[in-house]
Formats: sequence, C-alpha cells, structure tokens
Amino acid sequence: MRIRSPLALSLLSICAVAGTLSPSATAATAPGSGYDRTMLEVLADRLHSSPEQAARQLDREKDLISALDGVHSRGVRTAGAFFDGTGALVVNAPDAGAAQALRSAGLSPRIGVRGEQALDALNDSVGAAIGKDVGQVQSWGPDVAADRVVVTVAPDAGAGLVARLSAISGVTVRTGPAGGDAPTADVIGGQIMDLDPGTNCSLGFPGTRGNGDNVLLTAGHCVEGNPDILDRNGTHIGKGVATRFPSVDMGLMDIDAEDTGRGYIDTRKGTTVRVTGSSKAPVGSTLCKAGNTTGWTCGTVSAYNQTVRYSGESVATTGLARSTVCTEGGDSGGAYIAGNTAQGMTSGGPSDGHDCGWNQGSNATGSYSYYQPVVDAANYYGVTLTRS
Repeated sequence: MRIRSPLALSLLSICAVAGTLSPSATAATAPGSGYDRTMLEVLADRLHSSPEQAARQLDREKDLISALDGVHSRGVRTAGAFFDGTGALVVNAPDAGAAQALRSAGLSPRIGVRGEQALDALNDSVGAAIGKDVGQVQSWGPDVAADRVVVTVAPDAGAGLVARLSAISGVTVRTGPAGGDAPTADVIGGQIMDLDPGTNCSLGFPGTRGNGDNVLLTAGHCVEGNPDILDRNGTHIGKGVATRFPSVDMGLMDIDAEDTGRGYIDTRKGTTVRVTGSSKAPVGSTLCKAGNTTGWTCGTVSAYNQTVRYSGESVATTGLARSTVCTEGGDSGGAYIAGNTAQGMTSGGPSDGHDCGWNQGSNATGSYSYYQPVVDAANYYGVTLTRS
C-alpha cells in the first residue's frame, strides 16, 4: 500500500537509482579507517563522540562479529547474540563447552536462557494464541537481549486477549500508540523513487539475478500493482515486477536496460557510502539508513523476526527487523547499512506525526522503525547485490 501521510507504523520505501552514481562520487574516508566520513559524522553526533571514535566502535563491532563467525566455523553451536550497552558481544551458549569457546574468542557467553531458537518457537505459539484477535495487536516478536517475546497490543485491546497473552511464560505485553502501525510508500539508494501513478518511495539495493537481469530490491508495498518507476529527474528507470506484501515486505524492480545499478548509497549529504556485502548484523549493532524524506539517520538493531500488523491491513507482516532508526513516510524501501554492509530496506514506522528532521544523527527518544532484511529478500528472489 502506498500512503502519502505519516504512518502509525508505516512502510518507508527507498531504492537505488540506476546510472546516477559512480565511483568518483564516493565520499572521502575518515583518517585511518575505511568508512565514509559523512557516515562517521552522523554516527558521532548520535553517539556524542568524534568521527574517529565512531570509526573505532565500528571496528570493534566488526572484529567481534568476525570472532563469532570463527567460533561458528569450528562447529560450536550458539543461540543468538547481541551487543550490550558496554560494547560487548553477548552470545547465548547452550552449554559450558560452548561458553568456554566463546570466552576464549573474546566474546561474552550467557547461559541458562531460552535463546534464539526457543524464542522463535515461542513466537510461533504467540501467533497461534493471538489467532483471530490479530486486529487488536500491532506487533509481536522475539527480544533476544531480554530473552522474551514482546507483544504490542492496541490501546483498546480486550482484557481477555491481554490476560491470555500475559499468562504465557516468557511473554511481555505492552500497549502501543493510539494510531497503530500503517504501511507507507513514497519510491539511487536513498533517493526518491517516483511511482506512476501518484506517490513515491525511496530506492534500495540494486543487484543481478542468475540470468544477468539488472534489478533493485525494495519494499514490497512500494511495487504493488507493478508501477512504472521514475528517478528524481522524472526519467523512467524501471518497473515493479514482483511483490510479497503484506505477508512479508519484499519486492523487486526491473531496472531499464539502458540504466546501471551502482553499489553505493546516497547519504543525501552530498556523499555516498560503498556497499561491500550484506548480512544480518547482531542486535545492538550500529547502522544508518538513507531515505528521501528524512535523509541519513542512524541507530541500532533492536530485534529480528518481528511481526507487525500495519494499520489498514488484516494480514500481519512477518520476518521484519526492528531498529531505533528514525523514519517517516516516503522513506519506504530505503537502504539500511552497517558500516559498508547492507542490512535491509525500510518497511514501516510510527504514524504519530513524529519529526525525524533531515540528516539528523541523533534520533528523538523512542524512535523506532521496521525494515525487511536484505539477506532474506536477496535469497528469495535469487539476487546478488551490486558491490562497489
């Protein structure tokens, strides 16, 4: 669904415009790092630090993620991980042996908790318990740090539903905003994606399929009805060809033959950020997003496998990631990136009239948004992301 107004929980689209960015457009990197200077300045503003300190934090996160990958490569099983407030990467360990392996790798093991796999199973049970009362629920999903499944209900949710959910061990029930959640679509990674007819989103991540076709991954609600897509100059750059919404929020745009997708994201500050890969960064990782409405905003990954019922939709959207990044209507489809690693495309956020500002690194208290993980969309559609 394409919505021009702010969302209660809204879909915010961003796609990458073909043929408009080139390697020469990339920003200068910060001294002593491989990161884009503009990215570091916005992160530094949010972290109340210097760009150099922001670069060191990204380096620490990357090193700890690499250490965890090394532990996994040795066959050690884990049950989810997250960065805590001190910068440590906490990893759920199923037993003492796994905990020792994690500790030896410089990681912080946690034992005696449910862990990611059990939370996912509990999450399925919660969905079954909600059942036909889904209209009273705004979202639900695992919180790996809290080791619980969190359900957000509408302010007018029935006492019976609240009591039924609260009685499930491991479940926390919260009351959401009055407006609820709603999908939005207003369509160069981070630049405007004009949809014909009528509305717009933001451009996400270009790539190629196995047959060599040039495509762009975006939010599914942005390309419902397979619209023609124009860039900021009104030039036709592609057409929507596939969508999965509202069950999930992934979609595909076919890039016109004469245009070229580039492996860069426009920060909307006169610079670009290189895309060198894709992943699902651990909970607590820092990341930023580019969008046509709010520009470059930053935050952290909050949770994965979140289920959201957007306002006006009877079917819930599953498999989303939640972050503290601030977004508004028109950001849908936009590109989330951690360092230089692609994370996802903006799906939705609160439609309560909040104001993120333009290119503001420090988000308002309580800001949050949902995004479609790019790894899942790329795997489903068989897309290899374009890298710089």
